[in-house]
Amino acid sequence: MKTSYILMIITIVSKIFGLLREKALAYFFGVGMVADIFLIAFQLPMTFTNVISGAVANGYIPMYDKIKTREDKKSADAFTANLSNIILIVFIIVTIFSIIFARPLVKLMAEGFEGEKLERAIFVSRVAMLSIAVTAVSSIYKAYLQIYEKFIVSVLHSILMNIILIASMGISYKIGINYLAIGILLAFVFQYAIFILPIKNLGYKHNLKIDFNKDMKAMFLSILPILISTSAIEINFMISRSIASGAYSGGISILNYAYKLQSFVTGIVVTSIITATYPKFANFGSKRDFKNLKFALSEGLSNMLLLVVPAAFGLYIYSFPIVNLLFVGGEFSVDDARITATVLSFFAFGVIGIGVREIISRVFYSLGDNKTPVINSILIVAINIFLAFLLSKTMGIKGIALATSISFIVGAIALYIPSIKLIGNVFNKKLFINVIKISIASATMAFGSKIFYNILTKNFGVNLSLIISIAIAGAIYLILLILFKVDEIKEIVKLILKK
Repeated sequence: MKTSYILMIITIVSKIFGLLREKALAYFFGVGMVADIFLIAFQLPMTFTNVISGAVANGYIPMYDKIKTREDKKSADAFTANLSNIILIVFIIVTIFSIIFARPLVKLMAEGFEGEKLERAIFVSRVAMLSIAVTAVSSIYKAYLQIYEKFIVSVLHSILMNIILIASMGISYKIGINYLAIGILLAFVFQYAIFILPIKNLGYKHNLKIDFNKDMKAMFLSILPILISTSAIEINFMISRSIASGAYSGGISILNYAYKLQSFVTGIVVTSIITATYPKFANFGSKRDFKNLKFALSEGLSNMLLLVVPAAFGLYIYSFPIVNLLFVGGEFSVDDARITATVLSFFAFGVIGIGVREIISRVFYSLGDNKTPVINSILIVAINIFLAFLLSKTMGIKGIALATSISFIVGAIALYIPSIKLIGNVFNKKLFINVIKISIASATMAFGSKIFYNILTKNFGVNLSLIISIAIAGAIYLILLILFKVDEIKEIVKLILKK
């Protein structure tokens, strides 16, 4: 739990730089053509980053532990080198094909792009996709650092990426969009430079040997279904963005700004908890220790819900003030903020579904069951496609966001049911009562602090009122958790008093 909170603090700093990137994009380019082009070009390598990193981490970490236990660290490191060499070759080929087929890829992600906008998007995307091979290989070493609990450096690389991107936005605003393409490429490549020294200090020595042995075959057999499963979030957003490109002018940008605020929460809470707990899951799973695995999942779910439920309420209640604070200015107008805030409010409760689904899926991976999460991912994508097309006709861009949230909530429930047969029912009476307490505390926190916000706005500015109200919300939530005697709060209080 302590590791999770440390990771959250580090991730918050990292995510703040991500929000600064979005702020720079909104300031320089608003919701216009250049913003849409950047988002498509940036998302192509970013999709590879997110999907590959998730698949590699979930498949590679258990395999590394298995080889290290069976033989030694030297053999496990040799496996790592072998894997990175194979991945490099594979993704150089993927890069070549992605550049050749850039036009259909861009059209797939933005069906509404035509004419000059389409041609510019294709060019910028081709330059950006030169980074794919570096991203793929680096994802292996990111997982390697996490195995040895070097969590800080495995998270901080994105700060460097965002600094380069912000600088390139300022330059391209003055000189031209071509510099934005170069900026995306440099950001994706050079962000991983900070991995080199920590990996060297761990005693890792690289070799150029390529051997598609039985461990490697087992690794790739495990990665393929994991790749499909972990790509559900990215595929869902790709579908939503593609539909939005034709459903609303500037729809891609609006959906992106709202989605980034949602992912700010999932990135801090969900990613931090999973990063800290999955190595435990993998260890218990490899030993078939179902008792401890069930306990670890119960603990992880409690910690997850303790944080994502109030976050969901907060995003819903304060959607406009948050968007106004972060993005209004330059080319991003108040009217843009209102539309973006409405979309964000429909995204808000999807974070609960994402958090629950992501942590339960790791239990299946740790026990070698990759099939169930794959089926679940297909279900999520199918629901999202059906509802997005249906709701976009009646609700516009809001319907697209709502469809995404519904798909993840349904997906979480659908994955929880087979987990009962796998390790037993973790959602026992104790956890159920905790969830009720957390939900009541979160709703009271949100609506109670909004009353303070409405009073404060009569005497202070909107942005200052929001900051004060968030502090009040945090105090209300903490007090209610203590009064309700929520189990997890005892550990948090101990950590605070210790500090």
